[in-house]
Amino acid sequence: MDGERAHLMRNDGGEALKRKQRRAGRCNRLVLLVILLLCVVVIAVPTAVILSKKDDETPTNLPSAVKSDNIRKHLQMFQDIAIANNNSLTVHSRSVLDGYNESAFYVTEVLEAKGYQVTHQYFQLPLNYESDGSSLSTSFQDIEFNFVQGTQFNVLRYSGHGTINTTLWVNTDVQGGCRNDTFTDIAPGQVALLTYVSRDIANCSFYDLALNAYQHGAGGIIIAYGPAFASSAPSRTRITGPNMQMDEIIPLPMFSVSYAAGEQLKQMNSQGALTMNGFSNTEVVPAYTFNVLATLPRGNPGTTIVVGSHLDSVPAGPGINDNGSGSSVNLELALQFADLDLQPKNKVMFAWWGAEEWGLVGSRHFVNTLSAGEKANISLNLNMDMLGSPNYFRGVYNGTAAPAGIETQSEAIMRILEETFCEKAVPYEILPFTGRSDYGPFIDDIPPIPAGAVATGADGSKTQVERKEFGGFANVPYDTCYHQACDTIDNVDFDVLQDMADSVATALQVLLEEENMAEFLMQSTQSYEKATSCIREKGSNPVIRDQSAGTATASATAAADDPLSAGTCS
Repeated sequence: MDGERAHLMRNDGGEALKRKQRRAGRCNRLVLLVILLLCVVVIAVPTAVILSKKDDETPTNLPSAVKSDNIRKHLQMFQDIAIANNNSLTVHSRSVLDGYNESAFYVTEVLEAKGYQVTHQYFQLPLNYESDGSSLSTSFQDIEFNFVQGTQFNVLRYSGHGTINTTLWVNTDVQGGCRNDTFTDIAPGQVALLTYVSRDIANCSFYDLALNAYQHGAGGIIIAYGPAFASSAPSRTRITGPNMQMDEIIPLPMFSVSYAAGEQLKQMNSQGALTMNGFSNTEVVPAYTFNVLATLPRGNPGTTIVVGSHLDSVPAGPGINDNGSGSSVNLELALQFADLDLQPKNKVMFAWWGAEEWGLVGSRHFVNTLSAGEKANISLNLNMDMLGSPNYFRGVYNGTAAPAGIETQSEAIMRILEETFCEKAVPYEILPFTGRSDYGPFIDDIPPIPAGAVATGADGSKTQVERKEFGGFANVPYDTCYHQACDTIDNVDFDVLQDMADSVATALQVLLEEENMAEFLMQSTQSYEKATSCIREKGSNPVIRDQSAGTATASATAAADDPLSAGTCS
């Protein structure tokens, strides 16, 4: 066995034995002294205090109080609510159309029982429905081409209802129609075929692209994707305005096609004008839902921490991992914060966002409707989305890649979120700061609000590097039940859920107790060192998700260059 040694002892008489005993005694006393000194150091460390308990196991702070057994009870309640709300898809759901209201009333009821002031912040949003019967086709040299929905084409979400039956206009500019001079030669009513490789290349959003085509007279839109979508057209692309309102909906039939289908259309059109035929069998209707906001009269309201998670699911499933997991941790944090009777320096607002699955609508509404004074009072946002994925990684979003003006503050938040994983000596991963979840509206605002977030993976597939670090299965989605009916409580890994809860609880405890929040957030490295005593001597290569490619790689060099970069600490 590794580390096992055999020792042969020889009896040299009583004196030899006494000498050995004296040497052993001195060694033992030295070891004991070292242990005592280490204990003193640990006791002096803020993080060690935060993670500690009393001898009788009575919780003394958020990390010691937030436990998976209680989180499980909230998840079970959310699942029971979903089961009671079968929808038109004949599946259990907590979407804004189904069990969301009951989920929000449950959260409200338990919070009010703890003395919280709970507000329901209502807002309107457009809901998109697509029925069977949508189609896309063309003919070339008397041969009919009927594109297959689900692979070769899809109807874009929030497409207008209607038909197209007109000639194709092709834009070959890699900016995909984002420039105003792109459409100078388009004839009124033509279907615009636009190439969209990435937002970085196009330098505008899908909505900007579609709106530009509509304003220049296009009668329909087909978006051809880049090589990354060689054989399948994306199905979740949403064409909605920045405020997700009915008056921003573009009333044109809009389709996406795979890269292969787009190239085929371009080639055929170069040999003679194609006539496109299509039908978008969609409907967009207004609906109302709400956010749940909860506060206690504690802490300085001028330095408020907004701790958020989306409460709704997709219509296709109960959403227990996505995002009952984040919402349950959020709820347990709020309940334990009340029970512990903490008297923090800074205020906390717990928020459960509505309609995240329809485009971050609830969190965006919250940010957009803040007055200048209210916005100035918010120091930062912490976000939790999908904390119990079965084929997980432990992920912290890369605050160093935050928008200009909040990089330092967001890095400080990231360092504190890393702290628990460092203390536990478990691997974790630094994720691209994409804005894909509800922290997005905070960092996208003008001026932006600092944010930090954690996650364990959604629809992407685990890499070989991640499998080596976290276990599980390579080339398999992090959550095989993502946005599906099987996203039940059986889909949740409660061990990683506890790790992620510990991370957020520790970060929140540290932030609540900061005497000078602005100064703390402006000193990212120093604030991290203040919050933890973990010395980053890497026991294994860190896992760092590449910002552009979205892939995970191991980088010993990065770890050596930046001891706070990512990975396992020991």
